[in-house]
Amino acid sequence: MSAIVDKLEQLAEQDAVLAPLARLYALVLRSATAPGSQLLASVLDPQPVTDGVTPALHGRTLVVDVGQATHLVTEAAELLARSGIAAGEGLAPAVRSGRLAVLDLVRAGIAATPERLEELGERAGVSPGVVATLAQTVAIPFLVAAARAIGGQPASTWHTGYCPICAAWPVLAEFRGLERDRWLRCARCGAGWRFPHQHCPFCANSDHRTLRYLAEEGKQDAQRVEVCEICRGYVKTFATLGAWSHGEVLLQDLTTIELDLVAAERDYQRPGSLGFPLAVTVVARELVA
Repeated sequence: MSAIVDKLEQLAEQDAVLAPLARLYALVLRSATAPGSQLLASVLDPQPVTDGVTPALHGRTLVVDVGQATHLVTEAAELLARSGIAAGEGLAPAVRSGRLAVLDLVRAGIAATPERLEELGERAGVSPGVVATLAQTVAIPFLVAAARAIGGQPASTWHTGYCPICAAWPVLAEFRGLERDRWLRCARCGAGWRFPHQHCPFCANSDHRTLRYLAEEGKQDAQRVEVCEICRGYVKTFATLGAWSHGEVLLQDLTTIELDLVAAERDYQRPGSLGFPLAVTVVARELVA
């Protein structure tokens, strides 16, 4: 993973526009893979429902190490403040003063509810958009730790377009190996799950007449943007030899922003919320011990 972190840091030096997010990704990947990262979060409560619809984290209690969470959130807020984004200047003071409580940020980042994220920003007097970026990014290491603790849904039981662990919509798809099996990938917890070709992950449309792709001539087998005319959703898709690491997924998404622009110019978009109304109770480890 260190090689991916190095590439993200290099990207931040080379591209001022992508620098803030590249540095944030580098920070959370270091946190997610550091020695002892499994202690960031543990999962309590009942076994997950295996109905092929309910994500494994739904209804569970996530026990978070507040000390590590505070360190991560503070460092991320200061990073954004140094990035030159005017709206990010108030983040670090809001975190240090408690106006943006660490556990509230982690909870909001995991639930990814736009209304809750906006409420947090307005209450703290900080741009809701910047608060959303902070919350959803710092949630990544805790979701990775949770996914590691509970394992993934069996591939044979999951046929839904959103993540079987944390309910996020896929950030990209892989056509793996010579067989070109289609796997969707989650940017939040790093999970991957098999999904049929010629099916929209967002609305389940399977009518080939309303499913197509956008691609540069001659490159459609290597990378493309698969789009749905029914829901106007899209997913970037890449040919891979095997499964990418979580870091590779984040890096690939960030460095192919031109594909997102191509989709946006044609009025395709990614969903703004999770695919399932995820309910996770987040508590401090100190309160459970």
